[in-house]
Amino acid sequence: MTWDVWRRRVFSDWQLKAVGLSCAVGLWLYVHSEQRLQLTLRVPLELRNPPHAQRFARRPPSTIEVRLDADREVIPRLAPESVRAVVDLSGVTGKRVDITLTPDHILRPVGVGVLSIAPSQLVLEFEPAARGEE
Repeated sequence: MTWDVWRRRVFSDWQLKAVGLSCAVGLWLYVHSEQRLQLTLRVPLELRNPPHAQRFARRPPSTIEVRLDADREVIPRLAPESVRAVVDLSGVTGKRVDITLTPDHILRPVGVGVLSIAPSQLVLEFEPAARGEE
């Protein structure tokens, strides 16, 4: 094949080829654009700084369910231990406390959002600890 034949094949109907190429690039950009994915994880619940000289009357849940929203690239790198719920009980008084779980209670990597938490309410009941349990 000579140079003139090759040049004619490449540059003939160049407008149609340019439109086809721009459609292909546009479709590729659309498919690979920043898509956000959602997933649901069961994460550990950490209760920090429980009241002194008290214990839980009923055992609190050890895990909660969190629905997360993250970039498509973040999901494969999201380790189960990198997400957890933390509730600070310092300053809690009384026998019963109602805590509304918010996204602020969920420790998570940067770029990961919280869509929902279940249960969204924690009801913790305390009773005096027996001697030696303090």
